Amino acid sequence: MLNATQQLMEKFSEQLQTISNSTEQRLIDLEHRLLDQLPANSEVYFMQPDPTKNASFEVLRDWTNNHGFGGNWIVFQRRFNGSLSFYRNWTEYKQGFGELRGEHWLGLDKLHAIVSTRQHELLIVMDDFDGVIAYAHYDDFKIGDEAEKYKVKSVGRYSGTAGDSFTSHKDEVFSTYDQDNDKHTTNCANHLNGEYLRGKINQQAGIMWYRFRGSYYSLKSTKMMVRPVA
Repeated sequence: MLNATQQLMEKFSEQLQTISNSTEQRLIDLEHRLLDQLPANSEVYFMQPDPTKNASFEVLRDWTNNHGFGGNWIVFQRRFNGSLSFYRNWTEYKQGFGELRGEHWLGLDKLHAIVSTRQHELLIVMDDFDGVIAYAHYDDFKIGDEAEKYKVKSVGRYSGTAGDSFTSHKDEVFSTYDQDNDKHTTNCANHLNGEYLRGKINQQAGIMWYRFRGSYYSLKSTKMMVRPVA
């Protein structure tokens, strides 16, 4: 009887160890996947946009050279593999979604808090499925708050290689599928925040930048970032 009990306890201990090892390995694999998603020279930081307000949050800062513009950019949108759906409602776009170390949308409230403190520049980096990388830079980017439906108040001057597909959206307000505030038949939420498709398509959908690859091509990756103007 004693031997049988001892054998049972040993078997139970082995099972617990197996479960523990399996859980530990899954956590290690998850950590590696997250680290693989995080580009070199990018780190997550806490920031407090307005020192007079007791509000801070985490952001991903990009320290790469970014087409000669240098680093210290705050990433507010990042897409690269379609692992995260951007088909979200107004509240989700307001608050943000995703993982900062992977695909994500920082949140309109946080973006407004950042750019309302002083003048900020906007840099959008994108690439297609043929390996072509392009960028669009705007030197004075401002949006309104939720009461103003996050209206694009300013974009500033454009420079870049992707073509200017954003200046025409100045004075427009943000839209989602459950709150379409656009004057266009297809709202702007279906541009860089559209469905993740791959390359040439037969409809105006996907991740689009018209001046770069037109309305019938969905891009591979995008990164939208802001930084205070020096």
